[in-house]
Amino acid sequence: MVVVAALITMLVACTSSSHPTDHRTPRAQPSAHGSSCEVRVAESAVTRKDHYAVGARDQLNDLFLASAILENPCRRTATNVRFVVSPLDDQGHELMSAGRPVQAHFTISLIMPGQRAAGWAYFDRKQAPDGVANLRVQLDTAPFGGEVCWIAPSTSGYQAAGRATDVTVGKRDTSRTSANGLARLSFKVTWSPTKSSPGRRAASVIFRDSSGRLLNANGQGIGPALKPGQRVHFDAWVPENADPSRTGVLLEPNPVTPGLPFYSPSSSCLPSS
Repeated sequence: MVVVAALITMLVACTSSSHPTDHRTPRAQPSAHGSSCEVRVAESAVTRKDHYAVGARDQLNDLFLASAILENPCRRTATNVRFVVSPLDDQGHELMSAGRPVQAHFTISLIMPGQRAAGWAYFDRKQAPDGVANLRVQLDTAPFGGEVCWIAPSTSGYQAAGRATDVTVGKRDTSRTSANGLARLSFKVTWSPTKSSPGRRAASVIFRDSSGRLLNANGQGIGPALKPGQRVHFDAWVPENADPSRTGVLLEPNPVTPGLPFYSPSSSCLPSS
């Protein structure tokens, strides 16, 4: 049995969710850099995570969890894919703080052709005192973030196709404590070809409601020392209206390959298609 420690410990002190908002993007938008192909946002959602302190509701410390599912429809591997997340009000306007738009960022280190990945961020009550009604998630073209670097799939270091199957979600904690919403999650890890190493992976857990609507995504790290068919176990925060039978896990590459051109394009970067 493998027990994985949480990478996002700041989420453990908060609790139940309500009013998730889901947004689905039907197709990729044209690239701002003239590229004929780019990583696209397939789905996004925001879910409120209520906070409790000493058994009492504490709205001032609520969090609004923003999640997105990304797809790489291109024939090359994308690295350093940086996204900017903007919370919106019910009129579709950006939330403002101190005269500036409220924003958060996340980066997908590597996403193989035809694969999906998950990204997430959060906003607190200081940034969103009246809540978040919707999101805008888009590629970050700011120069300090660095452009997307496309590389040949054969050079990515990830030749094994990893899968998480037989996902189970235990009983959700309903106490009015910091443990509210936590549940034991487990899944079986397989990959092909089995003789290859799966490499380091990030296990992104995708929670949906009974209609299949995205609620929340969050993740844990998985080391490379796994055996085919081995089960992974860890605690995860589960939205109150999540349907356990619709829970999925994406096993995404978590590269540590020296010299892979993250965060700064190099001469090894190729056109996207």
